[in-house]
Amino acid sequence: MRESELLCWVVQPLIDAGLSRDEIEGLLVVLAFDAIVMDQEGPVALLDAPVRGQPADVRTAWVRTLGRMIALEGTD
Repeated sequence: MRESELLCWVVQPLIDAGLSRDEIEGLLVVLAFDAIVMDQEGPVALLDAPVRGQPADVRTAWVRTLGRMIALEGTD
């Protein structure tokens, strides 16, 4: 699979949940920023923070997206 196809596959659950490109980008920026400045909240709070307060389908899509990001780690 090409890199662009992999990237699309990673965010597809969020697309399927109805999020726009800007909304997806915003979630990923929050995740990256929080990872950089994270204090003692722990990894679960870090991963949950971008979608806290979102509808259940968006939170579920977020978990799937994170799983796909983790799965990509071993594809190098």
